[in-house]
This record gives sequence, structure tokens and C-alpha cells, in this order.
Amino acid sequence: MSFQTQGTHATLPDTGIGPDDDVVSVVSRHGIDDTHAHRAKSVAPGVPVEANEKLVLEVKGLQESLGKSQCMLDAMQSRLQAMEQAQTRSEAQLDLQIVYSNPGQCPCRRRKRFQVHMGRIPVRLK
Repeated sequence: MSFQTQGTHATLPDTGIGPDDDVVSVVSRHGIDDTHAHRAKSVAPGVPVEANEKLVLEVKGLQESLGKSQCMLDAMQSRLQAMEQAQTRSEAQLDLQIVYSNPGQCPCRRRKRFQVHMGRIPVRLK
């Protein structure tokens, strides 16, 4: 079976790569770079290939650093959330302890009559 595009060179006008352009082949890890990473990358005229390779490596290093920083930020955020919950709990316990330490002002020590409605029959509790 023969295709019409078989044997077509990469220097056609629609590829964006000319016959005089320097081309750098970049090896990519699966899932990290874009979907067309397996294709050769063209270098702008006047830019040395080595400089472009250095730049690509630096960008990859920055991406890894950003990923590590994001993981550290997520871990710190979860620790902060746990500490905030513990602080709220401690403040509530302290408030209760203050209320119960003053026997004359404790609302639970006063005798009150509560009226509870169960269905339609009112019930008094003493």
C-alpha cells in the first residue's frame, strides 16, 4: 500500500523548517513535554545549538524545582490546617473550663424547667 505523502522531506513550506535551519533532537520523558515532543525542534538562526540545549535543560530543572516546591507547599498547607483545627478545639475547651471554674456564673448549675415537645404532647423536665 502506498501513500501520497510517503517520501516527503521535512523541508516543505508547511513544516516551518527550512533546509538551512539547524535542528535539535530533544529526548522527552512520557507525559512531561507536549504531545509533539518527539519531533525535532528548530533553533532560531544565529542561536548556537549548545545554547539551546543548555536552555532546555535549565527549563527542565526549573520544572522539577517547581514541582518539589508545590509538594512542599501542599504539605505545609495540610499541617497548617491541622494546627488551626487543634487551636480551635483548644480554645473551645478553654472557654468551657473558664465557664465551669466560676460556680456562681455557670448556667448549668441553675435549675431551670425545660419543656420538650414530643409530637403534640408537651413534657416538662425538672
